[in-house]
Amino acid sequence: MNKNIVFPLLMLAAGAANAASYTDYATVVKSEPVYEQIQSGCNNVATAAQNPTSIGGLQDVMTAENGGAVLGGLIGGLAGHQVGGGRGKTVATVVGAIGGAMAGRQIAQNVGAKPTPVAQECRPVIQKQLAGYSVTYDYRGHRDTVTLPANPGKRLEMRVSAEPVAR
Repeated sequence: MNKNIVFPLLMLAAGAANAASYTDYATVVKSEPVYEQIQSGCNNVATAAQNPTSIGGLQDVMTAENGGAVLGGLIGGLAGHQVGGGRGKTVATVVGAIGGAMAGRQIAQNVGAKPTPVAQECRPVIQKQLAGYSVTYDYRGHRDTVTLPANPGKRLEMRVSAEPVAR
C-alpha cells in the first residue's frame, strides 16, 4: 500500500474515534400543520341530459301532443255533432271538439312520455391530507425552519455531533 495514503487514513480513523455525539434541545418558535390536496376518485352525479333544441320548422309543431289534440278534437267534434239540434248542436260540436282536444293531448303525453335521459358526470373528490408540520426553531441563537412528520411540541430534540479538526 502507498505510504502517502496510509497516514491520512489513520488520521481519519483516529478523528472518527474521537468524534462525540450528544442530544440537546432547541426551542420551538412556531409549528404549523402543512396540508396537501389529494384527488381520490370521483363522485358520480346524475344530471339531466340536454336534448338538442330545434330551430323552427315542423319539428316544433308535429309533436305527439299536438297530434293527439287534433285527433281528439276531431273525434270530440264528431261526437258533439251527434247531440242536440239547431244552436245546441253547434255548441255541442264546439264543446266536444275542445274537450276531445284536451283529452287527446293528455293521452298522447301519457302514452308518449319518455323518461328524462340522465348523464353520469364525474366530479373529482379533493381531500386535504396532513403532510407534516412546518416547524421554526431556535438553537443557540440560530433560527431555522424544517418540515417534520409530527408536531414536536415546545422543544425539538437535536442530535449534535462534534468532531475535532486536525491541523
